[in-house]
Amino acid sequence: MYNRPDPLLPGAGVGIFLPASPVKEPYRSQGLQALRAMGLCPREVDEVLSGNDFLARPPQRTLADLQGFFTDPEIKAVWAGRGGYGSNYLLPLLDQLVIVEPKIVVASSDASYILWQLLERRQMVVFYGPMVYGGLAKGEYDRGQILAALSGNQPPLRFSGSILCPGQARGLIGGGCLTNFVSLLGTPHLPILKNRILLLEDVNERPYRLDRMLWQCEQAGVFRRIRALLLGEFPNCFKDAGEKEMFYGRWREKLKGLGIPVLFDMPFGHARSAQMLPLGVKAEIDTEEHSGMLHCEIGVKW
Repeated sequence: MYNRPDPLLPGAGVGIFLPASPVKEPYRSQGLQALRAMGLCPREVDEVLSGNDFLARPPQRTLADLQGFFTDPEIKAVWAGRGGYGSNYLLPLLDQLVIVEPKIVVASSDASYILWQLLERRQMVVFYGPMVYGGLAKGEYDRGQILAALSGNQPPLRFSGSILCPGQARGLIGGGCLTNFVSLLGTPHLPILKNRILLLEDVNERPYRLDRMLWQCEQAGVFRRIRALLLGEFPNCFKDAGEKEMFYGRWREKLKGLGIPVLFDMPFGHARSAQMLPLGVKAEIDTEEHSGMLHCEIGVKW
């Protein structure tokens, strides 16, 4: 069983770390304002606007930032600033973190790597949600749902999608960004798949690229090891409804023989109104009783 953090209460301190690409204005200011509007107190790392061509800061420095936030008793949540590229360089380093008590950790996109490492190596429930200088800054999030999910005021959680393949399943929630997940196939860092309800989502990938990554998952035996599959909204991936319908029609035929439920258009990660999904909690899908719904436990203590 994975360890849950304490709920996030009004006035709580939130440490914002930068595991990947640099942040720019106005996204920085807009993201800070979004956290303050939730009643939270953001704290940034130093030299937040620095960084080279694709890394906000060296991975060893990000590791030190994380350690500071996990050690500081005033910081109740550790929230990724943005994705892009570079979080993979933290994978060999994260075992050095000293974590006495679990805290809320929120990330997505390229920072999925960090969530998976904490989930599997530290047995921590973590949270797949919009990042401060990304989805929060752009207003692409469901504020009420995020506050309820992190404060523990809404157990259990329910999420709505569309049915690609019907069925029933129970398991632990896992997964995240498709591009990052595929990059770990064949490495020792691949998340556990057995008994998982697996989320895969992404953004700005043309259908042939999505198809290639899902094909790689299929050929690697991923879909035969999981209990159910959740696919995101994949914004800016399809040029029109017809292209989207053709893509999902192909994958319906490829996946239906596995006998697992598959939902798509799930509101996570890069979704246009992203919600907060805890990873490492029990969840259930029953397409006959609750059409297109995912039910899962709350991710914080209650």
